[in-house]
Amino acid sequence: MSHNKLNRLIAVLIFVVAEAVYLATMAPTLSFWDCGEVIATSRTLGVPHPPGAPLYLLFGHLFSLLPTFGDIGARINFFSTLLSSATIMLTYLIIVRLITIARNSKPAEWDLPDKIAAYGGAAVGALALAFSDSFWFNAVETSLWAASSFLTATIFWMMLCWYDEDPAPGSERWLLAVMYMIGLSIGVHLLCLLALFSLVLLYYFKKYPVTLKSFSLMGLFSLGLFFLIYRGIIKELPVLLVHTSWWGLGLLITLLVYGVWFSQQKRLVLPNLVLMSVLLLILGYTSYLLIFVRAHAGPPINENDPSTLQAFFSYVNREQYGSWPLWPRRWSPEPVHQYFYRFYSGDWDYFFRYQLDLMYLRYFGWQFIGRSAPIEGAVIDWGQLWGVPLLAGLYGAVSHFRRNWKMALVVGVLFAMTGLILVVYLNQPEPQPRERDYSYVGSFFAFALWIGIGIESLWASASKALKSAEVRNRTLSAALLVFAALYLIDGRMVMANYRTHDRSGNYVAWDWAWNILQSCEKDAILFTNGDNDTFPLWYMQEVEGVRTDVRVVNLSLANTGWYLLQLKHDSPRGAKPVELKISDADLKAITYVPVDSVDVAVPAGSEQRKLFSDARRSGVSLPATPSDSLRWRIRPGLSYQGTTYLRPQDIAVYMIVSDNYGKRPIYFALTVDPTEMIGLERNLRLDGLVYRVVPLRSDSAQDFSDPGTLYGNLFNTYRYRNIGNLSVNIDETSRNLLGNYPPLFGRLALDLSAAPGDSVRVPDKSGVLQTRQRRALAYEVLDRYEKLFPLERYPVSPSFAATVASLRISEGAKQKAYPYINYLEVLASRSDVREEPELYLLLSQVYRKAGESGKADAVLNHLKQALPALRERLDSLKQ
Repeated sequence: MSHNKLNRLIAVLIFVVAEAVYLATMAPTLSFWDCGEVIATSRTLGVPHPPGAPLYLLFGHLFSLLPTFGDIGARINFFSTLLSSATIMLTYLIIVRLITIARNSKPAEWDLPDKIAAYGGAAVGALALAFSDSFWFNAVETSLWAASSFLTATIFWMMLCWYDEDPAPGSERWLLAVMYMIGLSIGVHLLCLLALFSLVLLYYFKKYPVTLKSFSLMGLFSLGLFFLIYRGIIKELPVLLVHTSWWGLGLLITLLVYGVWFSQQKRLVLPNLVLMSVLLLILGYTSYLLIFVRAHAGPPINENDPSTLQAFFSYVNREQYGSWPLWPRRWSPEPVHQYFYRFYSGDWDYFFRYQLDLMYLRYFGWQFIGRSAPIEGAVIDWGQLWGVPLLAGLYGAVSHFRRNWKMALVVGVLFAMTGLILVVYLNQPEPQPRERDYSYVGSFFAFALWIGIGIESLWASASKALKSAEVRNRTLSAALLVFAALYLIDGRMVMANYRTHDRSGNYVAWDWAWNILQSCEKDAILFTNGDNDTFPLWYMQEVEGVRTDVRVVNLSLANTGWYLLQLKHDSPRGAKPVELKISDADLKAITYVPVDSVDVAVPAGSEQRKLFSDARRSGVSLPATPSDSLRWRIRPGLSYQGTTYLRPQDIAVYMIVSDNYGKRPIYFALTVDPTEMIGLERNLRLDGLVYRVVPLRSDSAQDFSDPGTLYGNLFNTYRYRNIGNLSVNIDETSRNLLGNYPPLFGRLALDLSAAPGDSVRVPDKSGVLQTRQRRALAYEVLDRYEKLFPLERYPVSPSFAATVASLRISEGAKQKAYPYINYLEVLASRSDVREEPELYLLLSQVYRKAGESGKADAVLNHLKQALPALRERLDSLKQ
């Protein structure tokens, strides 16, 4: 079999292996973070947050229409798996080409052992990328990073194709294809541009002798070309549109087309290549016209509304995020950032310890050394992968520089630009809202090339010693080396990462969004805060068509005038607009207002009657008398230099509540921090995953709930697919959000067991009210909770564990209490009594309730010895 046929066959096999693994571990629907937004805007061709990804949206929309899976989210997840598998296939082909160049011989001249080492080493390197932590994570969910990696690999592979063919006639087609791909990549992610420096270096090595002068000129040319594309095309073309409208772009393209035609007629090769490259770049970039066109169509998700040229310019240039300096490291004036900056002695200390070590080298170690746990803040674990992938890659880098320093430098520049240089450019403040490992996948791709080269280089070194051996023995040795590498590197990575990257059966994000929306009454207004309590809701409404009557109001976006105007005037999917009496001009100019705390009141309207009727329905008494007005004290959300300010979002919440309360139900998502509620946190009723704004004051947001409403949501409405199935992997973000459920069950059980009266009325699955005994119902609630949320997967607070244990003991089911008692014992054994005395007090109280006075006294004595100041109080607890 010829080299080309064998090489392609192995490449296809690599693709199939990667795709099989990705399909087996693919998320069956949307996941958290940006996935919900990207799927929703792909399905509806909406406008996502700046700077958008129009090319991805087009392909995502296509895949959303293909009948590959019943779930729309799964269809676009499938797109990610295909892109990622194709990236792995291209990685294999790239490594083979790099090995071929390093050997300085044609594959037809290789004997069987050399072929095994070359193809096998390339397979090992490609699969090392496939099964690395960050790449695998992005491969099985809807992710722009999968598409970005694919485009980076494609661009690099095309340049190697040109390198092989040049100076044959027609080889320039590869350069033109590369420039067009770079233009297209702008419509996915700008990180692909960082490959440009490697591509220029590759062209330089092929065309010019290496001298100090030529190398310096090449470096200047690289920077010039980068800024031509980044500043001249990506940044300035929108400026051209703003100042000249569409005729300016049309004139530019016309001039470029004429220049291409003229240079072709005059046989001006280099000018023709340059002009054609610029033209193709711009044509690729025109995918961004989709954003402008769709903004004019007014889709339900239309972030920043870039329907005017000025707004489009702002959108493409990410103006809403502001700018950051390149050199000062601790640049952010935000108080939270200033707090963390204090822990570093200077800018260099901050750069090395936080930005480089924690926010890059740690991520790099996760891929090729090991990760201590699948949680945020995880450290490098040398025992997980034994460091073998790292050693293979380092050996590959060193040997690559020894064998062919030019090509090694090409890979090295890609590795540095998408790693160290990117760290410098991003200049991230501490803390970040989530781990940022996905940003550096280009760097991990480059290192995977060296892993493949490293395995082949081991054979190159060993083959010298085996030069006199028989071909059979050499073949066996090469095969053993490849199989050992496949096991020690790829096999070990699969064993370490499969479970933590398996999303199959994980429906948490879908169910979370369903549960929140179904908690709201018809035509409700629901305030949400961040990505994870907003994007899944957008997905549910736009893709699944669920509860489109609920108007989701994202508090972060409520800081912008364009978003508030959309809330006021738009009716997405037939939902009612949000009434706002303020003028459009004032709404558009909304800004910070200096103000002190102020008492306000809004007529309660139907909300007062609703409270009474819900209480009568459940047969419970209210903790206070509802008022005919919603009364509260507005607290400004920002304090700066001694002055308190209402943020635009605070003003928006007040206006929405004052103009709509009593006419429409108003809710806050459970995940909204009380500090974001402008003082309304005591005017809330806990209905499940949402708080309803009510004209009744309680001590805190968790203090007031209606058992009938809460029971109906937790038992009849909410979905909990696979959350109690220990064979299904639940990722950390999902586990954290699922941690909101146990307190709801605990609260309901406590209310049912502690409230006066023997019976309560709760709805059954059909909504019919049934009279139930309180105590029996409380224990049923606990049974349901324990089935859904096993302690071994979902840790709880000490107070919650003590509450459940006490309820179980009251039930006469001590055996069911012991798991929680043991849980408290484990927590106590791992804590310092002087730092967490409340934990020990809870443990002693549970012991005493369980009839184990000796253990209770022992805990109290331990407390007295550690904290003598509490001796008198602790003695009273013994009596």
